[in-house]
Amino acid sequence: MSKTDKELAVEIAKSFIEAHSVKLAVASNNVKHQTVGITLDSVNKIIESVHSTLQKLPDEK
Repeated sequence: MSKTDKELAVEIAKSFIEAHSVKLAVASNNVKHQTVGITLDSVNKIIESVHSTLQKLPDEK
């Protein structure tokens, strides 16, 4: 069974969140800091953008 455009958009957003989660980074001067995560607004925009793009693709035959 194929997935809906909404399901695919959510899966892509989940992957984006995992890839951009907060991580510890070490600068060249050995100072540790956290990287910036993404906001809920960013996640919503990702879902909307991917869903919109998937809706514009031609149907498979």
